[in-house]
Amino acid sequence: MKLTLAQVMDLEIMEPAIVKTGDHQLGNKYVEWVSITEAPVENFIRKNELVLTTGIGYGHDPKQFYEFVRDVIKSEASGLAIATGRYIYELYEDSKQLAEQEEFPIIFLPWEIRFADLTQAVTAKLIDAKQENWQYAQKVQQELLSLMLAGKQLSTLAEHIADRAGSPIAITDHLGRIKGVSTSPINSFTEVVASGYRQIQAFDQSSEHHPLESKVQVLEIERVTVYVLPIIQANERIQGYLFTTDFDQSSQMEYETFFILLEHAVTAAAFWFLQENAVQEAEARLRDDFVADLSQGTPSEKMKAKAKGIGYNIAIPYLAIVGMPHNLEEMYTRASQVASYSEWLLSMVHYMEGEIYYAGTAIEREIMSTFTDGQLLIYLAVAPEDYQTTVNSFLDLVDRRLSHLLPDVEITWGIGDFKVETDAFEARYLEAKQALLLGIGRMGPGSRIFYSDTRIDRVLYKIGEDLELRTLIEDYAAPLLSYDKQRGMDLIGTFIAYQRNQNKVSQTARVLHLHRQSLLYRLRKIESLTGLSLANPDDVFLLDLSIRTSMIKQNMQTPIQ
Repeated sequence: MKLTLAQVMDLEIMEPAIVKTGDHQLGNKYVEWVSITEAPVENFIRKNELVLTTGIGYGHDPKQFYEFVRDVIKSEASGLAIATGRYIYELYEDSKQLAEQEEFPIIFLPWEIRFADLTQAVTAKLIDAKQENWQYAQKVQQELLSLMLAGKQLSTLAEHIADRAGSPIAITDHLGRIKGVSTSPINSFTEVVASGYRQIQAFDQSSEHHPLESKVQVLEIERVTVYVLPIIQANERIQGYLFTTDFDQSSQMEYETFFILLEHAVTAAAFWFLQENAVQEAEARLRDDFVADLSQGTPSEKMKAKAKGIGYNIAIPYLAIVGMPHNLEEMYTRASQVASYSEWLLSMVHYMEGEIYYAGTAIEREIMSTFTDGQLLIYLAVAPEDYQTTVNSFLDLVDRRLSHLLPDVEITWGIGDFKVETDAFEARYLEAKQALLLGIGRMGPGSRIFYSDTRIDRVLYKIGEDLELRTLIEDYAAPLLSYDKQRGMDLIGTFIAYQRNQNKVSQTARVLHLHRQSLLYRLRKIESLTGLSLANPDDVFLLDLSIRTSMIKQNMQTPIQ
């Protein structure tokens, strides 16, 4: 596809020309430009340039002619064509020896051949070669898109482009997982790709060959030059990467054509990812809707049939887990995303669900998951015996992997575990949701609590639902809550700390970082506001019951965000 010096010699205008040196190299010398140059050479000659000269001013002097030939060779020109019969009649011996030693073609032209005609003929041939390159690239683009429209996998695309580019191709997703790879003469190419993925930086590489290379990152891995191109979709998100090595320089491939082929491969791969994402999103919506429906009641026969269609086995015992991410909006604000919050949240949910399914696979358990009402709802298949160990192992793995993906996210987990049985999806979900609310209230964000560990909280919540008892109880907690709100003294917290430290004043003061007299003042204020004595065990029990019931009620009524 490159124009060689041998092809230039086949032009009609070159019939009378005589090759004086380097005739066996004509097929290996590529011509990209043609120019007329006289001494001195300086930096006027480019690589792969066919140089035309008359020898005026230096042709009569063997030394000056030698220096001119030497400088032309140094400039990496493809060849030197000399008009003979006016200033140069023969090739001086020292210049001939130099050209032969460097395997550099020198061509003698009759004086009658006009340089303008020769330049025009070579330029026309170069234009024809460029047109062939463009047509070839367009043909490859159509072939690649046809492969993708036909539903072929990325390995087929990689093999197709590798055959034409003459270098191995690997395509990964944005996480570096190989989605398609060609047959490679490099045994460790997949290892090279893995190493390359770890070295990927910002794509700001400048280029000396072609503008397309501005998107390319060039890496040196185990003495192999590796090119990496990002696969970007319309939303500017990187879907994956294309990895390849430098092509065979002895081939007729041009750098421009090489990078055009890679660009077409990237375009076709982006189309494949677009199709794959559309299929995955449709499947994800189907699974999400199914799991959400499961949480609303006992599955019907129709739902059981639907479960089989999407690969879920609901005939085994499941336990429900509800997870609440607390600071996603803050993360979005700090990230300065171009996308809207809803789009960003959707992508984050996809990532989190991906890690959830990975964790289920890792511990060899069936998993069903969805994101509803701002919560991650997970159904984890467990055995009745020792199920808490399974759940903790699963959540440990999820938390560990999410900490790498979203290091700032904080998730509270509520686990419904009153019974482990089949077809009780709604009951398990309600248990997990209630455990989540109680866990946030009792232990704060980022905690993990099983439904079976909330027995006392549930009893207190039931007590608080009785109108007569609630009125009685709130008469003691309400003054403290009101005072705390107005003065910010935290009498509620002071009483709780006093109780936890077994009513020991000095120990409680140290825990709260208070002076002993300040703590005694607070305790007397509690007594005066409630009319109860902290020295009376019955009064202390009543106040403790009142505070805990009020706090649980508040937590249970607080909407999850």
